[in-house]
Amino acid sequence: MVTALALVGCGTQAARHDPPPGASTPSTATRTTSPSTSPGTSSASSAQPQAHPQAVEPVAGQAPPAHSRTAAAAPTLGPPPAHDARPTAPASITPAPAKGAPTDAEVRAAVARFRRAVAQYHLDRLNLAGTLLDPAQLPPGQYNVSIASVFTDYGLPIACGGLLRIPQLGVANKTLPCGTEVTFVYGGRAIRVPVIDRGPYIAGREWDLTGATAEALHFPGLGPIQWRLG
Repeated sequence: MVTALALVGCGTQAARHDPPPGASTPSTATRTTSPSTSPGTSSASSAQPQAHPQAVEPVAGQAPPAHSRTAAAAPTLGPPPAHDARPTAPASITPAPAKGAPTDAEVRAAVARFRRAVAQYHLDRLNLAGTLLDPAQLPPGQYNVSIASVFTDYGLPIACGGLLRIPQLGVANKTLPCGTEVTFVYGGRAIRVPVIDRGPYIAGREWDLTGATAEALHFPGLGPIQWRLG
C-alpha cells in the first residue's frame, strides 16, 4: 500500500512539469484552461467560465489552423481584359526642358538678337530666293532634328578660311569637315549649304547658321531644325 501511494504521488508530480526539450506541445489556440481545484476549494470557484482561446502567431511552413481563417473567402481574380485600358493622361509630365535644350529666356534673347542683326545688316533685303530648294523635290530620306542657332560675326575669320560676309550662306559645326554639304528644312522651306566654320560651343546646340542662311529659311534665331547630310 505504501508503495502504491508513492507511485501515484510521483505520477501526479510529473504531470505538472514542462515537457522535455524537443517534445511537441498542443497548440495554445486549441488549448483551454480551467481553474484547477485543490483540496479545500469550493464548488463555486470551480464553476468559473473557461478562458477564451489565445491567438496563435503564424509559423513559417505550417498551414494556419482552420479556426484562424476568416469566414469570408479571398476574392478571386477574374480573367484579364481582352484589350489594354485606353490611357487617359500622359505617361509622365516633364515641365522642365530636356537636357541641353535652350530655356525660354535664351530663345527670346536669341530671337531678339537676330532681329537686331536683320535690321542692322539688312538681311531681309538680300535676294535669297534662288538659294532655296523645293522640299517636295528633295529625294526621300531620314531627317534628323537638332537645335540650331545663328551667328553674325561679320568681318571676323572663319575656321574654313576667309572672313564671314553678310550674304554668305553656310553653317558651323564642331566636327564635320569643311565643305560638307548639309540640307536644312524649316517651316516648309529648304536649303543646302556647306560647313564653313566651327561651333556652336553651347551645350545642346549642333548647328550655327549664318545670318543669310537663317533669313532664307525664315529661321527665328534659336530652336529645332531638320537636317541631313548631302
